[in-house]
Amino acid sequence: MTRARRALTVPLVALLAVACSSNGAAPHDPGKVVFSGKHVAVSGKLYATKGRSLYRFSGTHLTSLLAGVMVKDPAVTVDGARLAFAQLQEQSSAIVVSDANGKARQTITPSSAPEGALWAFAPHYSDDGQQIVYLTDRGKQPSSPQNLQPNDLGVWSCDLRSGHSERLVAPVLYTGGDSDPVFRPGVNDQLFFTTYLYGGAPLQPVARLTWMSTASKAITYLSPDLARNFQPTFSPDGRFVAYIRAGVGSDDLYVMPLGPTFSREPRPYPTEGALLLQSGIISQPVWAPDGRAVAFLKLVNGSFDLFILPVSTDGTIHPTGPAEAVTHGSFLDADSRLAWSP
Repeated sequence: MTRARRALTVPLVALLAVACSSNGAAPHDPGKVVFSGKHVAVSGKLYATKGRSLYRFSGTHLTSLLAGVMVKDPAVTVDGARLAFAQLQEQSSAIVVSDANGKARQTITPSSAPEGALWAFAPHYSDDGQQIVYLTDRGKQPSSPQNLQPNDLGVWSCDLRSGHSERLVAPVLYTGGDSDPVFRPGVNDQLFFTTYLYGGAPLQPVARLTWMSTASKAITYLSPDLARNFQPTFSPDGRFVAYIRAGVGSDDLYVMPLGPTFSREPRPYPTEGALLLQSGIISQPVWAPDGRAVAFLKLVNGSFDLFILPVSTDGTIHPTGPAEAVTHGSFLDADSRLAWSP
């Protein structure tokens, strides 16, 4: 089963209500979003999904959006005026753009083509809001139960002015495809994503952070051959990358500085000098719009919940306090991106 199909194995739950605060144990999904007892205020607007429903945190308030629409991987423009997300159907998905409240929706990728039903995920806006980079299995070979073909996800871009889409990166077959595409802030011709490969002897799955020039199509790996690094996210000034490093029984949050450009693989790799920000089972980091915090989902008592870690990027980057829980026992979708706008 490819990663595109595995992404949809989480149960699809109907739109869920907001509950009162609680600090008790979380042995099972309460069927609603539960705030932590500390009532942590979220600056700006932070988007997350639960049960494939979209929510927006702002201050100590929570708003549900897009009622009746199954959503994955919200994205937002720099000014917060426009959303993008993957809208899920039973056997396909498409990238949709809308205003900040989920209205005036427009579908920008097809849900089917001559090759069959299509999957599309993980949209991300350029600084100017005129381009979206995303994942899709578009361009795959036609498949049938009698002649199964891979449907690995490749990295594509869409020019929102012309509607033209093109593939930027062809995936390594039978890996599930690449993931986590993001433009670098301030330089829309630099793209970051995770390349999935097989390496070592015996072969094992590998996840390498990858830098790409969309102008020259040059690709450079920024993590070692047998690394398992993924889910990169840029600080608003483009100087730092936070990402997840998989270990034995852990998915820890790291951060590293990044050079302005690359012409060859840097040695040592930038990931080898990265700083551990948060240990545990972490997923989907995203920077605050002012660069003073990183939000992420963390597994606690069987539930993925939303946390915010204050950081400083003055000189060397470092946490300025402990991570604070925004939710408690809410079972948020750990395979769906977070998005944060002013």
